[in-house]
Amino acid sequence: MTTDEELHQQVIAELNWDLALEAKHILVHVSDGTVTLSGEVSSHAEKWHAEEAASQVSRVVALINNIEVIVSSNHVRTDSDIVLAAVNALEWNASLAGHKISVNVSDGWLVLSGEVESEHQRQTAGYAVRYLQGIRGINNDITIKTHAYPDTIKADIESAFRRRASIDAHGIEVLVNHGEVTLTGAVASLPELEMARSTASGTAGVQRVVSHLIVSSHR
Repeated sequence: MTTDEELHQQVIAELNWDLALEAKHILVHVSDGTVTLSGEVSSHAEKWHAEEAASQVSRVVALINNIEVIVSSNHVRTDSDIVLAAVNALEWNASLAGHKISVNVSDGWLVLSGEVESEHQRQTAGYAVRYLQGIRGINNDITIKTHAYPDTIKADIESAFRRRASIDAHGIEVLVNHGEVTLTGAVASLPELEMARSTASGTAGVQRVVSHLIVSSHR
């Protein structure tokens, strides 16, 4: 069984392996399989990469990202510059054609709002602006239209789980209430948990996913 110290070293190794990071500025603490990241990075994208890297390590049961974004002086942008860049990035994304998404920025924090057809489009909007310079953080407040019945959404999610080799569908229970999906049960790793959450989020009619999944080696 992996100890906290072994897990600590594995997370550090994964952070060092990711060329999108300055891992030397990131601190890692592990307690009972829960990994907490802290320290400072120069962009929101780098903070996101650190979280993604740590979540890929086997036996991480939970992840807390307390990394602070300190934008370097040569990458500082005014809020109006960030708004213009974000609007252009969204307008040039083919997946978002025909959707009106509003952008607001205050002190480098970018807020997206509006309405789209699916969680996939909501996530795409977030991806479209993630790598813009000067951003300290992103709040994705875009909402999703829904026209599907709960039973249809549930059946679609469960079918999608069964199609994916990386998800053990037998360990996950799906509950749907007015477009909100709740996932409960146990999975083998954080990547499997994220795949389940992402799969549910990408299903037509899903407005929000609440994950109560736990990572456990004793399923």
